[in-house]
Amino acid sequence: MSDNDGVEAVVFDLDGVLIDSEPLWEQVRRQVVAEYGGRWTDEAQSRLMGMSTPEWARYLSDGLGVDLPPDDVAALVIERMGAGYAERLPLIPGAVEAVRTMAARWPLGLASSSPQALIEAVLDAAALGDVFTVALST
Repeated sequence: MSDNDGVEAVVFDLDGVLIDSEPLWEQVRRQVVAEYGGRWTDEAQSRLMGMSTPEWARYLSDGLGVDLPPDDVAALVIERMGAGYAERLPLIPGAVEAVRTMAARWPLGLASSSPQALIEAVLDAAALGDVFTVALST
């Protein structure tokens, strides 16, 4: 067996692995729904988790009644999420250390349903942009 025990690379997720983003996602989406004439439902947050940007933007617009086209919903939410991350990045304790430890041994990738702009914002704010060979959004 090789020094890397057969592992060729390690791929991380972003949301829920490196950052605790769901509370901010919910806060921002709720605000947009309220500000633009929609109605938040009890199951909205659980339905939104894991959706791609086009999916959640369409759901807010068509499913929750936000009075904006999905592309505008996506742009507004992403802008507000970026501002929230700039104010306080919700890193999971030990995440940066875990990434750096793994990067010392294997090439790293990051795959997330978060928009690419937010992936890059998080990696820059956490000073992790240099350790990932690739970081991709759905």
